[in-house]
Amino acid sequence: MDVMEAIKGRRTIRKFKSDPIPQEVVDEIFEAAMWAPSHANAQPWEFVLVGPEARARLLVMLQAKVDEMLAAPDVPEPKRKGLLSLRADFGGAPLMVAVVSRAANEPLEKLENPESTSAAVQNMCLAAWARGVGSVWLSVGAAPPSRGILQVPEGAQVVALLALGYPGVTPPPPLREDYKARLREVK
Repeated sequence: MDVMEAIKGRRTIRKFKSDPIPQEVVDEIFEAAMWAPSHANAQPWEFVLVGPEARARLLVMLQAKVDEMLAAPDVPEPKRKGLLSLRADFGGAPLMVAVVSRAANEPLEKLENPESTSAAVQNMCLAAWARGVGSVWLSVGAAPPSRGILQVPEGAQVVALLALGYPGVTPPPPLREDYKARLREVK
């Protein structure tokens, strides 16, 4: 799969098949993360495999947030369905990984570390998609209670909680603006 095909084809998956992801594919996903650009090749990220106990505790947090979101009367039906899928054990994803940006040692790293870690997460999502594995990038890991659950060191930041697995449902591509609407030049 070529890069643009992966970028344009990748979808956020909220319902997964229960099939396990082979270890060689998981290894490729982590390897792709390691090739993300980072300031001075700092590679300021860490991966945390989320086991059953931590997953159950994170799920309680996610369910509370989803319930809060679903209480709004104007949630569009496709979004409602996606949220309900995630509410049921992260959509049934067989693999959960938290991606953590290490603590900054200097002021500029407060910005650079999470940015670089985000690039690593994107690489993971694209590498997974290229192998037929879907993902959803969840922000529930950034909630303060998750720090203890994931044993995140002081000063480090959870950039993503990724649910990964083979897609059970693949949504259609969302509409995208033409990049020209977001482009400007300074002289």
